[in-house]
Amino acid sequence: MSARAIVVDWGTSSFRAWLIERDGGAVLDEIPKGKGLLDLTREGFPDYCRERLAGWRDGAADGATAVPIYMAGMVGSAQGWMTAPQPPVPIDLAAVAAATVPAEGLEAAWILPGCRRVDPEGVPDVMRGEEIQVMGALLASGRDAAVLCLPGTHSKWAWAREGALVDFTTSMTGEVYGLLLEHSLLGRTARRDAPWQEDAFRLGLEQSRRGGGLLHHLFTARSRNLAGELSPEQTPSYLSGLLIGHELAAMAPRIGTPEEPLLLIGAGELRRPYEVAVALQGWRADWLDAATATLRGIAAVIRRHG
Repeated sequence: MSARAIVVDWGTSSFRAWLIERDGGAVLDEIPKGKGLLDLTREGFPDYCRERLAGWRDGAADGATAVPIYMAGMVGSAQGWMTAPQPPVPIDLAAVAAATVPAEGLEAAWILPGCRRVDPEGVPDVMRGEEIQVMGALLASGRDAAVLCLPGTHSKWAWAREGALVDFTTSMTGEVYGLLLEHSLLGRTARRDAPWQEDAFRLGLEQSRRGGGLLHHLFTARSRNLAGELSPEQTPSYLSGLLIGHELAAMAPRIGTPEEPLLLIGAGELRRPYEVAVALQGWRADWLDAATATLRGIAAVIRRHG
């Protein structure tokens, strides 16, 4: 058995890989970027993975001596390499390891499962990749229970108890933000490349707390611009504040006043906006980098997978 393992976080538009020590999980090397799902055909995944990771594998690219590869994220979706299982919550590390499946077309390569849930009204929700970040964040924080927020294209809010993910919900905050800037009238008067502006973001958060609803609030990005209250450089941050404000408002009845800080898990550029929004909601939060959570979670699965 190889003393090393390869961890891959493979998403719709991103690819990131780490070479780690199998036992301790220490990072030995990293590939920071590569082709995401949108850049590959389903038949092309094995060859791309073999080529991209060949330098880290023992001996030949395939075979019993190869360093094992463990992949998480949208790589296991219907649009990815192959469809991996999505067991229902609650799910813990042992259940993830048990549902991990061999990746077709490449020796010693594995795809971790996602998970699913059904709300009290019978409406389904799904997750791929974030579940392993939830469990990794619990390990990194030394906690076995938490309310977690994972900001992103499809922001996830999750609840964990006794080391297991027990429930979650999805908000399309990041995707709607991108669509508004790229394909709506609001984006025509916005400087999309403008740096994040906290004052405009806070203004959007404050607007989201008023009456009228999200659809009306979105139009205020245009009316404020026409009135000279919002510049093109401020519009993206204002829209972000509106959407994140509504996301948190939807979570507030369920979260209430948590006794422990929330765990925020994400990329660095989302840290400050969500910290500001969470603080305005009256919640405390601890931040954890998404890559750290992914590595801790997958390393723990590898040890259980054997």
